[in-house]
Amino acid sequence: MSHTRALRPGATACSSRRWEQAAHPYAGETAVLATKHDKLALIAPPLWRAIGLRVEAVAVDTDVLGTFTGEVPRKQPPLETAIAKARLGMNAAGAALGLASEGSIGPDPAMPFVHSDLEIVVLVDDENGIVVWESHASWDIVAGSASVSPDEDVGPFLAQARFPEHQLIVRPNRGALRPIYKGISSVGRLTAAVAVCAAAATDGLARVETDMRAHACPSRRVVIAGAAERLAGRLAARCPACGAPGWGRIDVLLGVPCAWCGTEVARPRAEIDGCVACEHRQTRPIVSGDVLADPGECPHCNP
Repeated sequence: MSHTRALRPGATACSSRRWEQAAHPYAGETAVLATKHDKLALIAPPLWRAIGLRVEAVAVDTDVLGTFTGEVPRKQPPLETAIAKARLGMNAAGAALGLASEGSIGPDPAMPFVHSDLEIVVLVDDENGIVVWESHASWDIVAGSASVSPDEDVGPFLAQARFPEHQLIVRPNRGALRPIYKGISSVGRLTAAVAVCAAAATDGLARVETDMRAHACPSRRVVIAGAAERLAGRLAARCPACGAPGWGRIDVLLGVPCAWCGTEVARPRAEIDGCVACEHRQTRPIVSGDVLADPGECPHCNP
């Protein structure tokens, strides 16, 4: 998935500005990455390779914007949360250029029995008034959970959860909200946490689940790195009209005619590329004009 977005929704685009084409505008610049969970090694390398942007981590408490364990609910959608994270780091460091990422993990809407991970990485440029972001999705995320008693054999679950490579969280299964033990990577600590949490629960069970924080979940780290690669490629692409970084897909046009009746079927026929800093847009066909849709997909021929 590829997206760009104006920093100030509803504001007039800065179409009068022309960015220098000789060198990338972020080459040699430094952006601060707001992270609490060791994301620098995932996000910095592709941005340096693609556009010469240096990235430095700034330690801020991003948990104030929401936690995977729910003690702090996420109040905004993922993109807005990522932008807010970036600004936390920018404010802390006194910087005008910031980065952050945000993930959403849960049952896939199309395949409820499969977990998916959607990661967003965003660059906020307050000096030039733009935001550029990209996302990457994966269905290979490790996201297991089980309700267990203190004397239960959890070996099969641990194998499924790829423990201890993937760390675990333990909490009471029912009733009490606490205690919560995070970052568990040893059997001894796991056993002790299960005993304490089961004693606190109304049903005598502890809930053991994957710790989804980025530093504790290797399968999630791969997805964050993928989103960072996409963002680097996006920033490397320049607007053909004004030269701003971040040129790429902003929308998809649907409508391929049915082979039998000509009714438009909701299949992608073109993509619209756009700029984050000016109004320039280009439509790019992704199927040729003589392509027809299968009547089996047509709402008229196959209602």
